[in-house]
Amino acid sequence: MKPVSPRWRESGAVLVCEKCYKSRIPDETPEIAERFGDFRLREWLKQRCKDAGFGKRVRVIGTTCQDICAIGAVTVTILPVDARGDMETFTIDPLEDRETIFQRIVERLGS
Repeated sequence: MKPVSPRWRESGAVLVCEKCYKSRIPDETPEIAERFGDFRLREWLKQRCKDAGFGKRVRVIGTTCQDICAIGAVTVTILPVDARGDMETFTIDPLEDRETIFQRIVERLGS
């Protein structure tokens, strides 16, 4: 075993539940899945962080179920790694709330 120091170690990570998109929302609420279309929140957040200049310091990771299932929503967890406080978990509409969750990520991890 060899320890490593990833670039995002000083800021943190964002966990985006991909199970919400890939199975739960299409199975439970197909009308909501149709509205989301092919939009993928993880990829959008990753690109948005990169465009804002801290893509290498903030890791956006797709996860399986985070065991917080809200009808028609995607679970997102922000994990700061320093003294900025505890993790935060949200259930969001990935289209309507995407800019709001990005701003929260910037507040918690971007500085």
